[in-house]
Amino acid sequence: MNPTVCVRCKGRLWCGLNKCPIIETARNTLPKLSLSGDSIFGASPPSVFVGKKGYPYVYAGPLISEEKVPFISTSELFGMSLNDVLSSTATLIRTAKKVNVRKFNEKIIEASQEIAMSERSVDTEIWVEKYYGGATVDEFFHPTGPRIQPQKIVVAENPVIPNKVDSVIEEKLKAEIAIRELYFYGYDVDYLQRLMAAGVMGKSRRMVPTRWSITAVDDIASRALLKKVKQYDTIDAVEYRYAAYMGNEFHIFLIPGSWEYEMLESWMKGSIYSGGWSVGVGDYEPYSGRKNYADNVTGAYYSARLGVAEYLAKIRRQAKIIVYREITSDYKLPLGVWVIRETVRYAMRLKPVKFSSIEEALNAAKTKMHNAEWISKSRILYNLHHQRKLEDYF
Repeated sequence: MNPTVCVRCKGRLWCGLNKCPIIETARNTLPKLSLSGDSIFGASPPSVFVGKKGYPYVYAGPLISEEKVPFISTSELFGMSLNDVLSSTATLIRTAKKVNVRKFNEKIIEASQEIAMSERSVDTEIWVEKYYGGATVDEFFHPTGPRIQPQKIVVAENPVIPNKVDSVIEEKLKAEIAIRELYFYGYDVDYLQRLMAAGVMGKSRRMVPTRWSITAVDDIASRALLKKVKQYDTIDAVEYRYAAYMGNEFHIFLIPGSWEYEMLESWMKGSIYSGGWSVGVGDYEPYSGRKNYADNVTGAYYSARLGVAEYLAKIRRQAKIIVYREITSDYKLPLGVWVIRETVRYAMRLKPVKFSSIEEALNAAKTKMHNAEWISKSRILYNLHHQRKLEDYF
């Protein structure tokens, strides 16, 4: 394995193997949940998971727990210790049956959609056809417990579906418009992500792999916010914030000027995917935005962008943004991009340290960084030093 490739691949199997050995090693460290019997009765948080392998024929189904439902939104996990996060997520049993994402004639899809639309946990009974051992880990989604193949699924109570959500679904708005409307109405991104995954939105409806739906909602919500943000005046001083969680350390710089955004990552030796230092992998967007997927940083790019866009919309200002993420040796298990989203949100709630120049901010931030080589790879920093402004010509 090549560490430089691994930190960009993040389990996407660019190596050509059927399974990522790094992910498999991490999966084996998760708590084991022992299951038996012909059926399982418990509550879904509510949550559903739709796989991507073999698309449009994928494994999909709701998550349920025989124990007390540990959380409804991943935002509730933020601040927990790793052991507490894993003990909460490892109790969730992932039902999975192969379905066609475009054909809604399967009972498991109907049950998944009912559960996905509910605001509250939903009691569910599952008759088990086959048990699969081991937990599931994913770079985008939180870890879950073992997978089962269901023979039959019954939603044992009526899901609580908000009137607003019901009306948006009935209107058959385009998925992007529906997500945008519900986000501004105040619905949690986790909720919107599972609505999209379950395939209840849009005119031409289909289930969407969970990792795609997570990134899509983060992207749609942040672009909608940025449309407003770009109309505001810029901030008047350089701002720096630092926050760390689960072996992820974030250095966030807000620089006066029109909107630009860049996220860079460095992976320390001993962190997942990395056999040694990998510095400065990043993605960038200009004022006009991106037209292609952020292939280097992947879903973390969009989750972090949502956190800073929410802050700028709240203070009614725009800025150039640099998010630098250092992944330390404490990060040995993929926990999902919720870690990035919630840590950046937390950072943006902190009081910033203000500077008169980006050079001063970088010098102050270096005292907390493990490696500053990323600075030479930053496109925004390069542009600040090399691009002339219109007023320079007068």
